[in-house]
Amino acid sequence: MKTSLEMKKKFALINVLSKLEKPSLLDFHRATKIPQSTIKRQLAALRKEFGMQILFIREPTNEKGRKGYYMLIDWGIIDRATFLTMYSHIEGIRPLENKPSDT
Repeated sequence: MKTSLEMKKKFALINVLSKLEKPSLLDFHRATKIPQSTIKRQLAALRKEFGMQILFIREPTNEKGRKGYYMLIDWGIIDRATFLTMYSHIEGIRPLENKPSDT
């Protein structure tokens, strides 16, 4: 089955959320090469389309702007184990090192 570019982007972002402890917007970009504006749009789509609970945690800082990281709280309609088995290495997306599973 061929996966569309839009789904590859979503799957790449889910991989980052599942493998990095506190991914920032810059971490997503570095891992996937997806533009930051697209990352924000795709994260919103994951929340709406898949019922995923993805929080943005603001870090206290004196700098201007929104500094923080994202946290995956609930996988929504996606089965975590099946996703990681089938889509952890999406073609065309830079692979990430696996982090220990916390099941």
